[in-house]
Amino acid sequence: MAWMSSRLLRVAALGVALGLPRTALADPEHVEWSDSWPRVHLWEVIDSLALTFGDTEFEDRVPLPSRATWTKPILFDSWARGVFLGRTAAVQSFASTSTDIMYKAGALVPFVMDDYFAALSVHQNAEVAWQLAIIDLQSLGFAGLVSLGAEHSVGRMRPYVLSCGANGVALDAQGHLLHTCGTSNDFRSFYSGHATSTATVAGLVCLHHQHLPLFGGGFADLAPCLFMIGVSAATGVLRLTYDEHWASDVIVGWLDGVLSGYVLPSILHFGLGTGKPIGEVRTGNLDLVPTLLPRAGGAELGVVGFF
Repeated sequence: MAWMSSRLLRVAALGVALGLPRTALADPEHVEWSDSWPRVHLWEVIDSLALTFGDTEFEDRVPLPSRATWTKPILFDSWARGVFLGRTAAVQSFASTSTDIMYKAGALVPFVMDDYFAALSVHQNAEVAWQLAIIDLQSLGFAGLVSLGAEHSVGRMRPYVLSCGANGVALDAQGHLLHTCGTSNDFRSFYSGHATSTATVAGLVCLHHQHLPLFGGGFADLAPCLFMIGVSAATGVLRLTYDEHWASDVIVGWLDGVLSGYVLPSILHFGLGTGKPIGEVRTGNLDLVPTLLPRAGGAELGVVGFF
């Protein structure tokens, strides 16, 4: 980003001139649980375990809709399907496999990377690891229960059903199998559980690294947040490629994930709107914060300085 160095002083001066507010942590230099952050209660421990167990039981025991009650696309669903749909069996197979990997492996990221590796192993703070682990379980459990509830009750037809022929299968132009129709899986499009889970994880990772310098602060703590946002974005788009969801299903899944993974734990434990800007770098009395800056025809990543 060659433009960054040339604009840094101008942007820093603008930030100072505007008197942009800074948010602060009780102790921004160390990984420790602040006394101002409510610790998890016993009911939250029970709640997180119940939600985790309940999601599994819900998926196994609650039947899926046997017919569609919602068959038509809305808003820009048809346009998005035309743009992102995988036209061959190979492309759709890649989309299916990769999204399953991101969905399953992604759910482990906050527990392994933040709770165990960073908080417990590197910083040797069992309390922080425990607090974060329960918060993670609670958020993922809540997001999953709401998502599963919608999938098992709404009955929205998956987009691939539109491509099914009289023989009950959807084929690509070369005659390769894309989807088999006529099962209860046809009517669980609303809304995307893959998008929900990965967005919840992204919210949790961003929340962790906003309030705790688990990787030492600065870009090292911004990077995992940006990475998981990218994973969630890729997952949502590839679910459209696989033709299992409409764009509106993915967007609702992302919204559920943001609310469950970032907003909910922020309200319960960190105070929504508090904490240092994620990716903040301190240089003496100057704080540098990565910021999305508008420009003609789009936007770019810049830096705002605070004295």
